[in-house]
Amino acid sequence: MKKVAIPIANKIVSEYLCKCSHIAFYNMETKSIDLVKSEKIDFNNANEVRFWIKNNGITDVLLHRIKKELIGTFTSERVNLFVGVPQVSAEEIIRAYRCGKLESDKKIITEITN
Repeated sequence: MKKVAIPIANKIVSEYLCKCSHIAFYNMETKSIDLVKSEKIDFNNANEVRFWIKNNGITDVLLHRIKKELIGTFTSERVNLFVGVPQVSAEEIIRAYRCGKLESDKKIITEITN
């Protein structure tokens, strides 16, 4: 099963994963979206992040920004990160993702990689 996680705050993609109030989970097999209240996770704690990934069956995370230090945790768990997505609704992000039209903001990628 392929499950995509999208951090949400104020009904749009959250600026940072750690500041989200909800997570939108998109199941690629059933094509369903579930919006759940975000668990209180210390995203600076690699073990908590790994547990969250495995517990929720996450294969992909679509987000606006991410701290450099977190990238290694996600990649070590073979989670695909799509960084720099626009701050719009989860439905808009998923629609673009499914159509192969989701694009990263190059300024955000530059911020993270420098």
